[in-house]
Amino acid sequence: MFDKFELLRPHNYPAEVSGTGCKVYEVAGEKLAVLNLMGHYAMPMVGNPFRCATETIAALREEGIKNIFIDMHAEATSEKRGLLMMFKSQVSAIVGTHTHVGTDDLQIDANTGYLSDIGLTGCRDNVIGMDAKTPIRRFMTGLPGRFEVPEKCRSILQMVIFDITDGRCENAFKIKRFDDGREFVTQAWMD
Repeated sequence: MFDKFELLRPHNYPAEVSGTGCKVYEVAGEKLAVLNLMGHYAMPMVGNPFRCATETIAALREEGIKNIFIDMHAEATSEKRGLLMMFKSQVSAIVGTHTHVGTDDLQIDANTGYLSDIGLTGCRDNVIGMDAKTPIRRFMTGLPGRFEVPEKCRSILQMVIFDITDGRCENAFKIKRFDDGREFVTQAWMD
C-alpha cells in the first residue's frame, strides 16, 4: 500500500519545509486523499488552514477524488469545528489531533464523519503522555525543558474507524482500549 516513505506534515506549512501535507493513497481500489492541516491558535506560524483547505479540496475534487480525510492538528476545538461547518458534505471525514484528550463528539453530519480530537495513544498516567516532572516544573517556573516518554506507564490506544462509500461517511466508531483490557466503543450519531 505504501511504496515509499514520505513525510506528511501540515499542508499550510511554508513550501520550503520538507514533505507534503496532502497525499493520495490507493485503498481497496479507490483513491483516498489525506490532508493534514495545522490551526492558528497557540500554534506555530503557518498559512491560513481554511484557505489552504478550500484550495486543496477544490483541486482534489477536480481530479475526481471523492474520498477526502482531513487531520486538523490544532489547539482550539473551534477551528476544528469550523472546518466541519465549511466542508461538511464535501469531504468524507475530519478528525482533530493535538490536545491529547479525546473528545466525545463523534458524529456524521451531511455525510461527513467528524471528531474534534481523537486523543492520545500512549502513556495515560502522566501529562500529555510525557513524564510529569518536566511539565510540572515548566508550570511552576515558566522555564522550558525536554519532555521525556516514561520508561513504564499505563497505556491507552484510541482510534476511529470510518465506513466511507463513494466519498460519503456512512458509519463511524471510536475505539478506546486500555492496557488492562477494558475497551469502549462509541458509535457516531447522525445529524
